[in-house]
Amino acid sequence: MMKLPRDSKTLAIKKMQEIVDRAVDISADAVTIEFAREGGLEVLFVVGDTGFGGILVDRTLEAAVMTLIHQRAGLEKRPYGTMHWESQGQDFKIRVEEYDSFGETAYTLTFSKM
Repeated sequence: MMKLPRDSKTLAIKKMQEIVDRAVDISADAVTIEFAREGGLEVLFVVGDTGFGGILVDRTLEAAVMTLIHQRAGLEKRPYGTMHWESQGQDFKIRVEEYDSFGETAYTLTFSKM
């Protein structure tokens, strides 16, 4: 994965905060993030047996968000790791699993409170 320029990293952190906050708001068990066929990132929130989401269409943030997840979860040498994130005054331990989706990197983020 590439190293992020400072401004891209700041925007990626802001976008990830929005994603994590949304997941916490709806009590999501997990979030999957992968490249969409039509461009952008597909973000799917999973609550129990139900999933819903949409496409993050800001193409300038695609690589930055994926690189941020990769770096924060320590996935340089393995396909799984954890990252810690704060949302709404609570600390979350997020298990991150990297997988292949049609030749592209994708992630499943599974949430648990610390």
